Amino acid sequence: MPLLKKRLSVLLVFIFIIFAGCSFPGLSSPTEPSIDPVLTDAARTIEARLTSEARGPQPTATLGWIEFTPTPQLNETPMPAPDTLTPTTTSQVPTQGSCEDKVHFVSDVNYPDGTKIEAGTEFTKTWRLQNTGTCTWNADYAIVFERGDALGGPASKSLTTELIPPQAEFEVSVDLKAPDIPGDYQGYWRLRNPAGQKFGTGENSDKDFWVKVSVGSTSGIAYDFIAQASKATWVSGGGGGEVTLNFGGDDGDPNGVAKLKGDIELENRAEAGMTLITHPKHVDFGSIYGVYPEYKVQNDDHFKSKLGFLEDCGEGRVVFQLWYQQGDAQTKLDEWSDSCDGNIVAVDIDLSNLVGEKVQFVLVVSADGSPVDDLAIWGSTRIER
Repeated sequence: MPLLKKRLSVLLVFIFIIFAGCSFPGLSSPTEPSIDPVLTDAARTIEARLTSEARGPQPTATLGWIEFTPTPQLNETPMPAPDTLTPTTTSQVPTQGSCEDKVHFVSDVNYPDGTKIEAGTEFTKTWRLQNTGTCTWNADYAIVFERGDALGGPASKSLTTELIPPQAEFEVSVDLKAPDIPGDYQGYWRLRNPAGQKFGTGENSDKDFWVKVSVGSTSGIAYDFIAQASKATWVSGGGGGEVTLNFGGDDGDPNGVAKLKGDIELENRAEAGMTLITHPKHVDFGSIYGVYPEYKVQNDDHFKSKLGFLEDCGEGRVVFQLWYQQGDAQTKLDEWSDSCDGNIVAVDIDLSNLVGEKVQFVLVVSADGSPVDDLAIWGSTRIER
């Protein structure tokens, strides 16, 4: 009996081992186990994130005011860097759609170059031009001031009230005014199309047409130093320094004075109209000078003036000088010593050696010793032609 129980125990152990072996991994069934869908979605999310990080951040591009993110594409051809782009060139000749704007100068209808005009005169300048382009011009086209002397003209005005077809000649005018200061003046003009493009004459439409006049006076006075005195820069010197003066100050100003005065009596007891009065700085050998606006000297120009003192000039004694300035260079033309002796000195300087030169004339008065009683006058000071 004990032997039988022992054999049954061994047999049971053997059978248990056989059935238990069916669950070992090496002996498992070929059937695939079921997959949890939640775990699958998580794995895909992680895979997508890893792929995106491997590619790196995608750039954001900007076009005008629109911002967008481009979609990555395989084998995408990169855009060239900005500095490698080939610039687009345009013709200097203004174009509108399929037509071009070009103009040809034909002639001056009036006031040809160098015409003499009296100062302050209003006049109308007229040019004859030709439309040599392929556009038909209308009231949207304009004549515009480009540079130089505007001569009181408009900044722009309508070119025409009619249609000007290609190859047609036409006249255009602007109203101008001669300046009060004599000299040569030149203003440059161009045309402008409806697109706002300015164009002139010449092959490349980059040349101006112009008005050029010589402003003078029928009275023979080419430049009036009395009328222009307030536009000069007045400075007094002496005693170790210079002072810039306000024109028209007080006779008793210790820094000196430059002013106009009319209905006066001169040292010779003669009465005078508007006259330039100057007094140097109130120090021994003090001085005063005025630098006038630029003037272009013409043929037959003469500087003329009457020099002296006001009445009751006592011990007045000064030196008058006439200089001219070009840039930083100064040149003295002449000088005259004068004292309170009851006489007026008339001067006449021929300016023929300066013809064609642009200069700034300088009037100078210096005390010859003490400045007491040195109210000196520049009477009828002018350039005559």
